[in-house]
Parts: sequence; structure tokens; C-alpha cells
Amino acid sequence: MTTAARQPIVNDDMHDIITHVNEGHVPELLHCVKAYTPVQDATHVQMTAVYEDGMELEVTAPAGLSRHFVAYAVPGPAHEAIRGTVSEAMKKLGVKPDSRVAHWRLTENRALTAHFRRLTVNLGEDERADWRPGYACRFDVPGHEHGRPYTLRRVSGTTAEVDVYCHDNTLGSQWAEGLQPGETVTARGDYQEVTPDFSAGPALLLGDETALPTIAALLEGWADEHPVRVLLEVGDAADQRYLDDVHLPSGAHVSWLPRMGGSGTALREVLDALETPPAAVWGAMEVSAAKALRKHLRTEYPDADVRVTGYWRVNEKN
Repeated sequence: MTTAARQPIVNDDMHDIITHVNEGHVPELLHCVKAYTPVQDATHVQMTAVYEDGMELEVTAPAGLSRHFVAYAVPGPAHEAIRGTVSEAMKKLGVKPDSRVAHWRLTENRALTAHFRRLTVNLGEDERADWRPGYACRFDVPGHEHGRPYTLRRVSGTTAEVDVYCHDNTLGSQWAEGLQPGETVTARGDYQEVTPDFSAGPALLLGDETALPTIAALLEGWADEHPVRVLLEVGDAADQRYLDDVHLPSGAHVSWLPRMGGSGTALREVLDALETPPAAVWGAMEVSAAKALRKHLRTEYPDADVRVTGYWRVNEKN
């Protein structure tokens, strides 16, 4: 049966799944393209629809655009079936997940603000030449089965800085606070944050504390001529010092907002009062807040390229 004869699942949950996959898991989709379609030289792919028994992919290759239906390799709810299909595709191709494992030596551990610690590490021979704002790795954290993802704030030669937001005595916070110079940290895999085209017009960066390393790196290397507005929601005003060593681009306007009630509440109030519509938006925060703000922004600014992602969940103890 072709996709034309199928009925896609259309609801908010499916929209969120498609958005999440397209913004953060293109490499995994490319494995599905290579394993389950005739296209072997794809350069990009986007999920365009989700069905009960499979997904539709729009594939970019040197020969042009094409669409393909990929049946789920394993049964189950859409999010589980997609994840399982990616896993089966990687097995078929002989690709091992998290195949990149690195052991870095900690050279310094210092407090940046009331809650942020900067871990400076020596990469040794582990080149990270493809680093850019939002690049992250999953670090082995004692007591945590799957480790914790953290953003690399800056990479220069064989030195990298990893800024960890420490809060609520979580496992990740205990790990970051207890590390001593000379110890080894283990980083697995890598992840590249997908950012919008900031050259398209006025830009908006927003988020809570967890977004700060990426936003700081974006501002530090800002090369676009359009103005950038930055909205940051924090629980402790002392964490505003995080941007003290960041040279802001000309025309940048940073607003620090006290967290009120649930995550994203203060951000929503300021967004509703914006005078200049953004052309490009990037942000990161708590999962449910990200979902609500993403939907709100895409409704209010349908022509904008909006990429707002969830970095953590309420009551997350890790």
C-alpha cells in the first residue's frame, strides 16, 4: 500500500514526535533510509508523516528529493516503533550505537555562579573538530544507568569546557561537584544541536539555566547582522553572572526573568509582549514547557523557523 492510500495519524502527540525526530535525530533517520530504501547516498532526511505501521520520509540526495514509506521493523506505539526501527536499521548496517567513547582528563573544576560548575578537560587525541554551539556528549555518571548528556560550552584544540548546572542534589550535580583534577571522565557518542537560520531576520534565543551553555556559545560567535533578543528564565538571580565573560554582539538585548510557578511561565508573558516578530527562534528548557512554547510560537509566528527543545523533565532526580 502506498502512502497515498494510507491515513496518517494526525494529533499533537504525533506532531511532537515528528518535530523531535526532525530536529534532533536526522543521523538515525539516515540509517533507516540506507537500510530500508533504495537510496544509498542520502545527504538529508525529514520525517513527514507517521502511520500505524510505518513512517514517511522525505529524502534529499544528489539525484533530488524523493519520498519513501518505511514500515516499522518492530511493533508498538509510534515512539517505540520508530526507536526500534532505527535500532534494527543500525543492526542491519552494522552500526553500533554510542560507538564513540572517549576518556578525558579533568584539569580544573571551578564554580562559575551559584549553581554552575565549569569542568575543564584535556581531550588528549580525541579530536572534536566538528564542535559548534549545542554540541553535547553523554557522560558516565555513577549511579545513573544511562549517563547524563551535557553541552560542551567551548572547545579549543585539546581543551574543552563542560558547564554543568548543579541543582537539587541530583546524581549529575553530585558527580560534577565531586570531581577532582586528574580524574578521568568518560564521554559517549555526540549530538549536534539543530539551530535555525539566524541570517533570515531578527532572532530570538530563550530558555532556562540548561540552555545557557548553548546560548552563550551562540552569542560568542554571532556573525549575523540581524538583531538578537535573549530571554532567560532563572530560579536564582545569582546565575545571571553566567554571561559575564561573554561578549554580546551589537544590538543584542538580554532579559533575565525570575522563574514564576512552572517552567516557562515568565517566558510566555514576555513573548506575548514582543514588538518585533522573530524570523528564527532557538530555545531549550523543561520538556512540557518547551512543548507549550513551541506550539505557541508557531501559532503566533507561522513564518518563523522555531526550534525549541526539552532538556529535562519535572521531578527528574538524575
